[in-house]
Amino acid sequence: MEKHFFNKSAWSVAFFIGCIMTIAAMVPSANADLLVYEPFDYADGSTLTGQGGALGTTGTWTAHETHNGDWYVHGEGISADIVVAPGPVLNHFDGIVDNLPTSGSYVGLPGPTDVGRGPDEDFEIGRNMDASIALDPSVTSNFTSDTTIWISYLSVKAWDRNEEQPNLVIGTDPAPNGSRGDNYGGIGNGFSGFGTGGGPTRNNRTRVYPMFYDAGQYFNVNGSIPSNAYSQAASEVSVADSFVWQENDTDGNFGAPNIVIGKIQWDADADGEDIITVVRFLEDETLEEVEFDALVAAQPNLSSANWDAANKPDLDQSQLDTITF
Repeated sequence: MEKHFFNKSAWSVAFFIGCIMTIAAMVPSANADLLVYEPFDYADGSTLTGQGGALGTTGTWTAHETHNGDWYVHGEGISADIVVAPGPVLNHFDGIVDNLPTSGSYVGLPGPTDVGRGPDEDFEIGRNMDASIALDPSVTSNFTSDTTIWISYLSVKAWDRNEEQPNLVIGTDPAPNGSRGDNYGGIGNGFSGFGTGGGPTRNNRTRVYPMFYDAGQYFNVNGSIPSNAYSQAASEVSVADSFVWQENDTDGNFGAPNIVIGKIQWDADADGEDIITVVRFLEDETLEEVEFDALVAAQPNLSSANWDAANKPDLDQSQLDTITF
């Protein structure tokens, strides 16, 4: 079955998460069901906390940003116009992507006018960001052996300082307020889940790659990574085993869309481990499964199937019921 990927989401530390986040399940018969679809179709200028109702979710979003308190919603076709250096150059991302049909809105940092500042002011627009929502039991009931879950979202860096890439985790707990990628692993008294990158180490905060948490311990291709591995080269996921976040679009403008595609195959590895595969597409690339496979062939450690046996994930997928950015 030829597969095309359509979806969208965007955000930042500083970031946007764009108009669609999707999760789909495929069983061996090659039939796929759409489980989660979040277009962030909420009012422009509103905040994300308390919003909800998207397919496959239950309850409402809880969002936090340490500078302004919440995430903001921006309508498709409307730019937040955040000033990036050297000011007053603006981030003109407006939720529209060349190779991706989109709808709804995008969420993340506010624009200057959202917080009462002038349109050309260059100031610290935001800091650490996290947002989470629960998955409906009708979704998690599909996390079973021999089922493949595809995950996709669109992300954009919103500001050019204090930068990290927005990573998604499907796990047992939401992140605490003020979390960032390098301190997420120790939360939740035994937190477990699959994710799409971030630290530790510091250099990994701007990279996309497969990773996971098991009972509060962070793992990547290198194995178990200490939570204090701020600058330990031995713990770093190399450029060859990851994607470095793209900041500028094909026209050289800040705010390039990065389309992240994840694939989780439950209990599918040779000894019954799970397989997580994560790649990144840009808006001038073709979003098809054959291209996904080609990226993994070129960079084999984008899939945990190619990791050393001791480093592979084997999680209890029945406990994974929360989406966190």
